Amino acid sequence: MSLRRLAVTLGVIVLFLAPGAAAAAASAQDVSYLQAAHQANLSAMALGEIAGQRGESEQVRRLGARLVADHARLDDDLLAAAGDLGVSLPELATEPQRDLAERYHSASDEEFDALFVSTQLEAHAAAQRLTRDQLAGGEDERAVQAARRAATTLAGHHDLIAAAARDLGVPSRIGTGTGGQAAAGTGAATALIVAGALLVAVAALLLLRRRTPAHTPSHAAGSRPPRQRHWADRVRPGRHGAASSS
Repeated sequence: MSLRRLAVTLGVIVLFLAPGAAAAAASAQDVSYLQAAHQANLSAMALGEIAGQRGESEQVRRLGARLVADHARLDDDLLAAAGDLGVSLPELATEPQRDLAERYHSASDEEFDALFVSTQLEAHAAAQRLTRDQLAGGEDERAVQAARRAATTLAGHHDLIAAAARDLGVPSRIGTGTGGQAAAGTGAATALIVAGALLVAVAALLLLRRRTPAHTPSHAAGSRPPRQRHWADRVRPGRHGAASSS
């Protein structure tokens, strides 16, 4: 196989491993953040809607409605940044996030409020860690700006949830759990690492070839991803199949 054909073949493999990333040259950190934060938003909107319907206290119902509205706005920011960078976003929340939705649906009326508040304390703490990582290591200004806006909103949510926890007598000191809502884009990061290794291999082969006198190798934005289904459809109980954070 000629070096040029090998380069083309490996390039195709890279595109399959990291769809959208190569076209926009988004960093692994930016891609991971956009994908994980989008899933956290899908989850927060769906779980907030459940709380708005099932909350026993007016405080929890209002908090659920606030999560729906705020995370919808944050997700619009993410969709815009991902579209500009050509980053493909997952269509479903993570499996742990869908499991948490099942827990909300199956909880009794008496235990729902405490369950919602305790798990949302964990989820928002995890989302804040995710956002801090992006602010510290993000490269593209559009992705960093989305994280900056999210940081302010998440801090406000955390204060509201902590206040609800105090009012309901729910312990507000939490461990390092994620509440099912901070699944990072580990798969995407792994794919990008493999893709990077393949690109390095191609570059090395072309460099060696260029040093051979007999032959000289020729040298050779994405649109905003549409929200095709209602976000609530992406956190449905019992849908543990494919997955394409508050």
